[in-house]
Amino acid sequence: MDEDLKLVQEVLKGNIDSFNILVNKYELTILRFVYNILKDREAAEDITQEVFITVYNKLYTFDKNYKFSNWIFQIARNKCIDYIRKYKRVYEANVEETRDIASSLISPEQSVEFKETKKLVENFLNTLNDVDKQIIILRYSNENITFRDMAEIMKMTESAVKRRYYKARDKFKEFRVNKEERCK
Repeated sequence: MDEDLKLVQEVLKGNIDSFNILVNKYELTILRFVYNILKDREAAEDITQEVFITVYNKLYTFDKNYKFSNWIFQIARNKCIDYIRKYKRVYEANVEETRDIASSLISPEQSVEFKETKKLVENFLNTLNDVDKQIIILRYSNENITFRDMAEIMKMTESAVKRRYYKARDKFKEFRVNKEERCK
């Protein structure tokens, strides 16, 4: 039996410690996912908290035939959609809000290259429609996610997710080449 499923069953029996384990396991991943969609740190933190409140309150509806991680990502995605609909905008990332993952172990040149690449990716993501952006963010925010998982979360067929992912990836290659040519 899957570890998450055991924890869910324990929570349903009233074991709050098991819920805390689930929160600790998924909190950062969900926060990153939400932040990458909204580009607002405070809203991402609030929505992440709402996600876990919803998970706790609706845990009895979880279908054990599916992955718990897919279920929680689906809740997070829906919360983001609700937020965007409510406020009708997505905030731009504040450079001060984003954590600089460059540590003292990397050289200044590597740090500059990282920042340039990050900016390129952010600019590209801003050119995508919401569905394609969510597919790309899902793919790269969770290293263990499969196309089948993404299809379940996005409520699409696996082939549609693959097609949109590969099309977006090809668009990124063109986007990068065009940016490099403009810089010459």
